[in-house]
Parts: sequence; structure tokens; C-alpha cells
Amino acid sequence: MRKIFFIAVITLLGGKLAQAQQSTPSPVNQVKEGYKQTRANTDYSMIYLRNIAVTDAQKPQVNKIILNYLDAKRTLALANKQDLSVYRQQQPALFNDFKTKLAAVLNSEQMSAFMASKPPLDDKKNLLRGLFY
Repeated sequence: MRKIFFIAVITLLGGKLAQAQQSTPSPVNQVKEGYKQTRANTDYSMIYLRNIAVTDAQKPQVNKIILNYLDAKRTLALANKQDLSVYRQQQPALFNDFKTKLAAVLNSEQMSAFMASKPPLDDKKNLLRGLFY
């Protein structure tokens, strides 16, 4: 009788442990989810628009626009790794779309300040280079 009881308890505990392990995301998925959360919570306006006074009301929209633009640029670059000329042809249209969306959120003074902050093409240390080129 004890053996049957012991086997039943082991079986129930084993089933519960297996179920608990299945509901826990893998470490890789936990890292990916953390990365997505970090990217979503990053204040891109503080990184790329340091010299522009972006209001608290504008920040969520600006951050979303910048994040979507950087994702689109990354996708374009990855799709055209072998042929940079395709990237160079399509990037200006992508930037113009970004600029239009940004202008819908920022006022004219803020937008003028952003456009005036365009770094030279050879300034590889300037973070804004990632937005303009």
C-alpha cells in the first residue's frame, strides 16, 4: 500500500514539475522579450534630438517614429547587404517619409533645429548620422 501511495505522489509531482517547466519561457525567449521591452522604453528623443526641446506630450510619438524608422533602415540594409547601391537609392525615400512623420509631431522651430543638426557625411562619430544617412 505504501508503494502505491509513493508511486502516486511521485507521478503527481512529476506531472506538476513538467507542467511548470513548460509554462516558463526559455532563457533565450526571456532575453528577447527583455530586449523588446528595453527598445520600447528607450527615450530616443534624448539620444537623437538632444538639442531640441521635445515636450513630454511629443516624446512617445517621436520615440515611436524614430524606432520604426531605424527598424525600416535596418531591414533595408539587411535585405541589400550585397548591393549597397540599392540601399543608397531607397534610403532617401525612407528618410523623407521619416521626416514627414516627424514634422507632423514637431513644430516648425523644432523641425528646423533637427534639419540644421545634420552632420557631415564623413563625421562617423555623430549619432545623428544614423538618422540622416
